[in-house]
This record gives sequence, C-alpha cells and structure tokens, in this order.
Amino acid sequence: MNVLNLATQAAAMKGWPSRREPNGDLRIEVVTQYGRTQVINVTMAVDGDRDPVAFIWSKAADAQTKNDPWGLLRLNMQLSYGRVALKGNDVVIMHSLLDRTSDLTEVGKTIFWVAKTADDLEQQTYGAYVDVL
Repeated sequence: MNVLNLATQAAAMKGWPSRREPNGDLRIEVVTQYGRTQVINVTMAVDGDRDPVAFIWSKAADAQTKNDPWGLLRLNMQLSYGRVALKGNDVVIMHSLLDRTSDLTEVGKTIFWVAKTADDLEQQTYGAYVDVL
C-alpha cells in the first residue's frame, strides 16, 4: 500500500487534513484556491494483471446537473492528471497509479491536480463548493 502511505505523507507535508475510512480508503481535503477545498479519495484496487493500483478520485458534479458530454470529453483531452468518469450518478475526476512504482512527487501532484480539476468543474457547475472532510 505504497500509494496510501505516500498520500498520507503528502497530505501531512502540505497541511491537508486527512483520515482513513473504515473501508480502507484515505480521504484528503485539499486546498485548491483561497477559500476553496476539495475532498479527494484514495481507493486501493487491482488492475487486469492483479497488480495493486490506487484510484485517486473526487466528485465534481451530479450527472443530471452536468449534462454536457461534449464539454466533458473536451476536458478529458486536456487533463494531464486524471480523466472524467461516471461513478454511479456522479461525474468524477479520477487518476490511477500503479502502487509499486509510485513516488512521493507523483502522488502529491496527482492528488493536487485531481482536486483542482474537480473543484474547477464543481465551481463552474454550482458556483459554490460543497465538499468538506
């Protein structure tokens, strides 16, 4: 669980509040800009080769509220860290990392940029923010 440890370390270094959930996920509240934060989830899973991976993701909007699929696909093309995905009825920004090869810089950048992208999309959709750890 290299990524969970690195994410915890990155959160501590940046002063972002974090906590482990009973299901094993790590939740981090990331400051994205003055007066705004975004909650990030770090969820462990396995890939198609059964290698451990971490999904770093954050809810950005309800699918019913954000109904511009072409705009979401355009955003998807612009992202360096993450992709737009549908999780249940939520539009999320998500990035995956191979657990055994991740390093602190990569995990920290992924956490921040997934948070920033999700927060920007949330702000465009609702005008305010709704995430608090």
